[in-house]
Amino acid sequence: MMRVVFSGPGERNEMGRALMLGMNFAVGMAVFSFLGYFIDQKRGDGAIFFTVVGIVAGLAYGAYEVWIVIRILNEQVKAAEDRRKKTESEK
Repeated sequence: MMRVVFSGPGERNEMGRALMLGMNFAVGMAVFSFLGYFIDQKRGDGAIFFTVVGIVAGLAYGAYEVWIVIRILNEQVKAAEDRRKKTESEK
């Protein structure tokens, strides 16, 4: 999935972050749900077991992707705060 994290201040940056979080979650859900549906269709017995498994796996993967992005964003914020504190202490 995407690992690009926007940097810099502004409303546009915040919108990019929100879009990235949403896209990571949605793509994970779509891929795993489709795979489960595809397996159920190939089996041909009318069951939806693999579709449900795909949805659950998609939720787990989407949550994992969101967690990774949030962790990266938190690291960027901490680094920016450290740089700001260092700059203030040098003055």
